[in-house]
Amino acid sequence: MRPRRTLPKVFQCPRCGAVSVSVAFDKGGGLVHVVCASCGLAADFEYREYLHPVDYYARFLDAYEAQAAAEA
Repeated sequence: MRPRRTLPKVFQCPRCGAVSVSVAFDKGGGLVHVVCASCGLAADFEYREYLHPVDYYARFLDAYEAQAAAEA
């Protein structure tokens, strides 16, 4: 039997490249906080029950790329 694949819990930062981006859920407050422990890059998103940490990481990447494109 093959081992079951799991989704990652720590991700690579688009700004500094360190594998130190974590996703923290505040379900009571309705927020999800995505932050890099290395460089401090952070973003907050509205909590959605059907999304996983990897989905919020994808939104984090999109927001970072949109900001970088706007600054260029």
